[in-house]
Amino acid sequence: TRVNVGSAPYKVAVTPDGTKVYVTSFYNTVNVIDTATNTVIATLNVDSTIESAFEVAISPDGKKAYYINDYDDIVSVIDTATNTITATITAGSYLPVVFTPDGTKAYIADDNISVIDTVTNTVTATVPVGSDPSGFAITSDGNKAYVTNRGSNNVSVIDTITNTVIATVPVGSDPSGLAITSDGKKVYVTNSGSNNVSVIDTVTNTVIANVPVEQEPIKCIVL
Repeated sequence: TRVNVGSAPYKVAVTPDGTKVYVTSFYNTVNVIDTATNTVIATLNVDSTIESAFEVAISPDGKKAYYINDYDDIVSVIDTATNTITATITAGSYLPVVFTPDGTKAYIADDNISVIDTVTNTVTATVPVGSDPSGFAITSDGNKAYVTNRGSNNVSVIDTITNTVIATVPVGSDPSGLAITSDGKKVYVTNSGSNNVSVIDTVTNTVIANVPVEQEPIKCIVL
């Protein structure tokens, strides 16, 4: 099946129950697909001053979609039941929204990390990290967040309770992506500038191994 979602579709997010797919485009729209019928059931026009590609993420409970306007530093909150925009939040724009497992907080990066309360849809804290934050992941218990800083060649470790950086871990050159094991014991960081993957022990927040890989690794996934 092919579903017509208009020009230049870019990013996709699926609700946890698998009933809806949210597709962004370069032209400031979000199309919502019903997976039972594979048809577009809603199209949202999201304001932006510049046409560009945008990110979208679904909250863990599936009730909200968070759409990032990259150049405007605005996050639009979409009610997935009505497919209407219910709030706009001034926040960062570099990273897609990442949620804590309980869905009470959402994190988004610009030069710093903005922490969003998903109940009130307000920024409750701003956490300074290193230069050019890129990858972001949260441990399964929700207690720590790890951020790769491409310009600083390190990883910031954030305590999600206090929203403070509790450690800075030197890694390879130009770290971009990262992934955390399901037990929360290890973080794998791709270093595209040094062609390796750093393995961080989350107890000590130190690098315990560097694994050589192919040229310029960008992202990694832990199964």
